[in-house]
Amino acid sequence: MPLQLSGMIPPAVSPLTARRTADREGIGRLTERLLDGGASGVFVLGSCGEGPTLEPGVARAVVAGFVEAVDGRVPVLAGVGETSTERAVAAAAAYEEAGVDALVVMAPMYFDTETDGAVVRHFEGVAARTSSPLVAYNIPHLTHSPITPDALAEIAGIDAVIALKESSADWEVFSALADTAREHGLGVFQGAEALIARSLAEGADGAVPGIANLVPGLASRLVAAGLAHDTEQAARLQAELDVACGIYGAGFWLSSLKGALAELGVIGPALGEALPALEPGQARVLRERLAAVPGILDGAAA
Repeated sequence: MPLQLSGMIPPAVSPLTARRTADREGIGRLTERLLDGGASGVFVLGSCGEGPTLEPGVARAVVAGFVEAVDGRVPVLAGVGETSTERAVAAAAAYEEAGVDALVVMAPMYFDTETDGAVVRHFEGVAARTSSPLVAYNIPHLTHSPITPDALAEIAGIDAVIALKESSADWEVFSALADTAREHGLGVFQGAEALIARSLAEGADGAVPGIANLVPGLASRLVAAGLAHDTEQAARLQAELDVACGIYGAGFWLSSLKGALAELGVIGPALGEALPALEPGQARVLRERLAAVPGILDGAAA
């Protein structure tokens, strides 16, 4: 039976040791937090998971750690964000060997060519040399290669492609791509936290919110309300999620997210070498904003 994705699929952060290796214990704790919070899948090595920047061996170890920790309870999706199709295929093969259920493929980064042709060729190349279902991942502010509706219409013709994850945070972009995806039978997932309730009201199949690492239960309840067409409840929960997203502003957003999880004892704060650790003043702001999230410090919001 083809893989069916829906609901709240968090893009997990990558727990790392102080030496920047995969932290298996942290992966286990985070996995249980996400699944206990109602996650219907786990997306590893997205932007939250530092997928495009981790050393390949560490990335493979992170994927293997999550596959082992999830133990078949929900699908595990691995992000493939590379500068070329050749690198993407090599990474995808390693993640398939580790046992993932699907690959979430970004457009190729770095070279600015005739965008639609390059993007379509990339997806065709990855699909031809892998065996997993593929999710097309549009995040143009990081790849600098947008997946346009015209490109998506061609990509949707690839048998392996089953869904779209759209993270531009631009409603017009999301709406156009979602229309194209639905027209061609693809699932639709919103990656921008602020647009979750609106997207579900317009027919999205789920969401992939980074803040769900911190408040998975809240994110799951929001998605469930949206899928049930309970717009009043979804609007209330969206407002609560927006408050939780305030932690991003303490410093660099990923440093803040990992720092918040470290404050809760879920993982350590280690990031990739080039990413900025929180300064003391930023750490104080983070603690203040974390305390403003209802129930978070006593576990009620998890």
